[in-house]
Amino acid sequence: MEKAIDKNLPYNINKPVVTMGTFDGVHPGHKALLQKVSEIAKRKKRESVVLTFWPHPRIVLGKDAESLRFLTTPKEKNRLIKECGIDHIVTIPFTKKLATLSAEQFIKKILIDKLNTDHLIIGFNHKFGKGGISFKDLLELSINYNFEVSQFKHVSIDGLSPSSTKIRNHLLNGEIKKANLLLGYPFFVSGEVTQGKKIGRTISYPTANIKFDERAKLIPPDGVYAVYVNIEGKNYKGMANIGIRPTVNNHIDNRSLEVHILDFKKEIYSKYISVHFIVKVREEMKFNSIISLKEQLIKDEKEIRQILTKQSV
Repeated sequence: MEKAIDKNLPYNINKPVVTMGTFDGVHPGHKALLQKVSEIAKRKKRESVVLTFWPHPRIVLGKDAESLRFLTTPKEKNRLIKECGIDHIVTIPFTKKLATLSAEQFIKKILIDKLNTDHLIIGFNHKFGKGGISFKDLLELSINYNFEVSQFKHVSIDGLSPSSTKIRNHLLNGEIKKANLLLGYPFFVSGEVTQGKKIGRTISYPTANIKFDERAKLIPPDGVYAVYVNIEGKNYKGMANIGIRPTVNNHIDNRSLEVHILDFKKEIYSKYISVHFIVKVREEMKFNSIISLKEQLIKDEKEIRQILTKQSV
C-alpha cells in the first residue's frame, strides 16, 4: 500500500518497523536493508514501512538540480521496494519547511505523531534532520521517545560497495555491465509506447518509441544497445537506439529512446513497457541513405542476437 503524508491524516498502522531514505535504484545495499526491515517486522508481528521523499530534496533545495538524473522513477522505485516484502510505502512531500526540521523535530512530528514507530532501522550512511545527527544522539532520542533504533551495515558485491552515485556514473559513461553488476539487475527505462515517424517500418525494422515517465530519468549515452523488452510480464529480445530527436520526445535532455523488438509483430501503441539494457553495441551513426542504414541494422541484429543468446534478463 502506498500513502502520501497529510498533516490531517494520522495512520492506522500499529507501531511499525520503519526505514527511510530516497532509495534511488533500489540496489543490493538497499534491498538487504529492506529485507531486514521486513524480517524484523514479521518477527515482532508488526507491519513494515518505508518512508521516502518526493520531489527529491536536491530539486527542492536547488542543489544542482538540473544535473540530477534518477535511476528509478517513483513508480519504478515503489515496485522494486514492494518486491522486498515491504507492507507500506509512505511518501513525504519534501518541502523547504521540512528541510528546516531538526532530527528531533522530524522524529516527533513524523516518526512518532504520524507513524507511531516501534523500531527505526537506518542505513550505515543515512543522515536526516537539519545538520544530520550522530547515531549516539539518535540512540538517546529513541529512549526519550520510546522506540528502538538499529543501524544496518553496508553490503559489498565482489568487494565493491553499491551506491546510487557510482551506478549513475557508470551508466553516464556507457558502462552498462559495471552498472548492472552494482544494481543487481539490468538497468531499465519504462514508459508508454507512442507513435513515431514510422521510418523503421519501411525497412523492416519498426520501432517502439518510449514516452518517459519522468523527464529527469537517467538515459544512457547515445548509441545502439542490446536490450530485453518486457511487455505485459513477458520478455523479448530487442535492439534499442538512443539519440537526440527534440521534436518527438519529452526528456529533459531532448533525447529519445526507440526499440526494435525482435521476432515481434503485435501493435503495442499506448502499452506500458520496460526496456532493460544489457550492453552498448556501438555509437549512434549518421547514414547517407536508407539502404546504408538497413545494412547496418542487419549487422546490429546479428550481433545483438548473439549477445542476448548468452545473456538472460
